[in-house]
Amino acid sequence: MLDKDRVLTVVIIIGLFGGLIGGPIASLVYYDSAPEIRFYVFIIPEIIGFICAGLMIGLGKLKKKKSDVSL
Repeated sequence: MLDKDRVLTVVIIIGLFGGLIGGPIASLVYYDSAPEIRFYVFIIPEIIGFICAGLMIGLGKLKKKKSDVSL
């Protein structure tokens, strides 16, 4: 059975790399489209990537606090 923490970590990593790397690449793929479309294709994955980065930092601090309490 999969561990809940491991699944959450994998989802965060996929969102992080998919957002922060996939956004600019997708924007370049739609090079000939209107600037508004390219902006939205760029900014929506970037927002998802930064949300995942925040979740990763928050969960890291939570795990560190939990491990300090259990000592």
